[in-house]
Amino acid sequence: MRRRVIGAALIIVGVMTVLLAPEHSDACGDCSNYGSSSLWNLMHWPQGWLWAFLPMVIIGVALVVSGIVLIGRVREFH
Repeated sequence: MRRRVIGAALIIVGVMTVLLAPEHSDACGDCSNYGSSSLWNLMHWPQGWLWAFLPMVIIGVALVVSGIVLIGRVREFH
């Protein structure tokens, strides 16, 4: 059961990482202070944080895959 809990936690953290990754948005138009927002506008990122999109997506996907592997292989370890 411990691996299932760890796997589920990894999946949740991975999905949240992908959802909170900064995404370029032109919602403000020519505003100079506007940065970017996350997917589904859950979080507003300040200007200059758009570089973090790709690392956050890679880490999030890796966490989700690791969680799925842990949940799927629970019976093999016992």
